[in-house]
Amino acid sequence: MKLYIGGAYQGQEELARQENPEGVFFPDFHETVREAVLKNGREARTFAEEFCLEHPEAVVIANEVGAGVVPLAAEDRAFREAAGRALCVIAGRAEQVTRCVCGIGVRIK
Repeated sequence: MKLYIGGAYQGQEELARQENPEGVFFPDFHETVREAVLKNGREARTFAEEFCLEHPEAVVIANEVGAGVVPLAAEDRAFREAAGRALCVIAGRAEQVTRCVCGIGVRIK
């Protein structure tokens, strides 16, 4: 499993596809977490652990959602927390983690 993460529109999906042309991609994974956790009531870490078991060869692409001003709405705060918890599990299980800024990838694991 590989994880590509970065701020919105920082080029992580393009970089992931360039580096892994034959990959099985899961773009906008932060939105997958939103759906699973906030809309379907799954626990973030459990969801991520099950995802890792089901998709060991996945190339996961996600936006960083935890930086900046803390949202006023409770649902938005819950989303940030769920995405963070799930992505910590993904990063821990991934063989490679790349952070992308301005289209430049920096391998952090």
